[in-house]
Amino acid sequence: MKATLVALNAHYMHTNLALRQIIKAMPPIEWAVEMVEGHINLPFWDLFTKVMRTNPDVLGISCYIWNIDMALKLARAARRAKPNLKIFVGGPEVSYRAESVLDSQDEVDWVLTGEGEKSFPMLLEAAQGVRAPGDVPGLCWRDGEKAVCNAQLPPLPPEEWPDVYEDGIAGLENRLLYIETSRGCPYKCQYCLSSAQGGVRALDAQESIRRLTFLAGHGARIIKLVDRTFNFDVGRARIIWQGLIDHARATGVRPTYHFEIGAHLIEQRSLEILAQAPRGLFQFEIGVQTSSEQVLSTISRAPSFEKVRQATLALRALGNIHLHVDLIAGLPGEGLESFAKSIDDVCEMRPHKVQLGFLKLLHGSQLRADAQAHHLIYQPDAPYEIIRSDRMSFEELCHLKDVETVMEWFLNSERYPGCIRLLREKMGWYALFDALACTFRSKGILEREQSEKGRAEALLDFMEMRVEPPWARAMLSHDLLSAGRRRDLPERLAFEEDGELRAMLRARFHPVRGQSARRYSVDVLHYLSTGEKRAEECVVIYEARAK
Repeated sequence: MKATLVALNAHYMHTNLALRQIIKAMPPIEWAVEMVEGHINLPFWDLFTKVMRTNPDVLGISCYIWNIDMALKLARAARRAKPNLKIFVGGPEVSYRAESVLDSQDEVDWVLTGEGEKSFPMLLEAAQGVRAPGDVPGLCWRDGEKAVCNAQLPPLPPEEWPDVYEDGIAGLENRLLYIETSRGCPYKCQYCLSSAQGGVRALDAQESIRRLTFLAGHGARIIKLVDRTFNFDVGRARIIWQGLIDHARATGVRPTYHFEIGAHLIEQRSLEILAQAPRGLFQFEIGVQTSSEQVLSTISRAPSFEKVRQATLALRALGNIHLHVDLIAGLPGEGLESFAKSIDDVCEMRPHKVQLGFLKLLHGSQLRADAQAHHLIYQPDAPYEIIRSDRMSFEELCHLKDVETVMEWFLNSERYPGCIRLLREKMGWYALFDALACTFRSKGILEREQSEKGRAEALLDFMEMRVEPPWARAMLSHDLLSAGRRRDLPERLAFEEDGELRAMLRARFHPVRGQSARRYSVDVLHYLSTGEKRAEECVVIYEARAK
């Protein structure tokens, strides 16, 4: 007998942890279990034929908000191709609405809810006829026309969590590898599915270090922990961070470990340990969501913004950890003015990336259950994104989509720090992104795909209307050349080194291989180091960037 489990990731680089855990936990039985891993950008026919060529007797599909449409399309096609196939779905997008899935999707036989390591083998026994569907924990099934959902098993103890990578990661070295060292979350944020679960379970700190460093030692480049609040136990987090730092120093192996942390839990001893980390070893994601204490209270998000702000500033001062900070637009009680202040407050913390997201009313979340009470209007289909809130109109949310785009182009890309600094002398953070968004929308720039060169040209036009043109041209040139992106210079900023500059390069580099020099009419280097503008000639030599 054959079971095929299908992962439909959001991108080729991603991997599916849940199905790997289920397969790794399988006891020795007569079933053969295979995973087909694809992504939602694949041509459907290619995916469909790849799945069906495994000749499954049971087909299981892992469902999330980004893949639910393709998942159900696959189930419908599979049913027609093989009418006797047993089809089940699982994952967060179906687990909290299992009865409605069974009522509306005839091609789905079962929905498996909860943790699947123990219940999946029992599902296979039910498919084989040696166990009744009513005896499979967490299974939702049809009893005649009625959908029935069985009670789930107790949460799996951490010592029984399978180590999905213990046999190596051959073929996955260049992809994003997910791993967990804890399940659950101590907080009850109303927009998050973790609020529906009780408590936190965690692997032993030393076992966590072993699993993480094993991945590093086998060539993993990016290791993302799916723990909802990694440092919920401050002492445990310190032990793991220290272990990863010690391993990197001892072996020279330095992947990037990505943690989602509670910044408010960062204290002095953690900072002292984190200060030892080699640059790039750790990447932290910090959920701010809003700087409004009133809104934070409304959504039951415990940490105060001020605690998060102070901790983030302390982490930023270390200079060795890449910081992502998240904001959510459309939360109940937050209007555009308040959210603009949240952007200002977060940008002042100087994270490396500000992720502007939009509220999604997920099945199983408290906010979805209370949407009517909060006057939240959202898309009826996945990803259930906010359309209108009690304080923010549809038009304002659309405008924030434009703000998100220009923030990605000019802030999160980290390619235009000098230009941003110049413009910030004239306006605040949100005011800057608001003006860019309005200007680009009015000129049709946001309505079509833009190359980096096209973005640079649009930014230069914007700057020349607001700062002295010589400074605008010099700073944009300097930013792009410093980033190794000479090819993206607007045509009017293209240049060739004169004889004196070429001689300077030949004297310094033997031979000249990709280095360049540029003469400016204003001193961009002095401005960037002191903030003082000097209308004096400046020559800058740019090193070649490795490709």
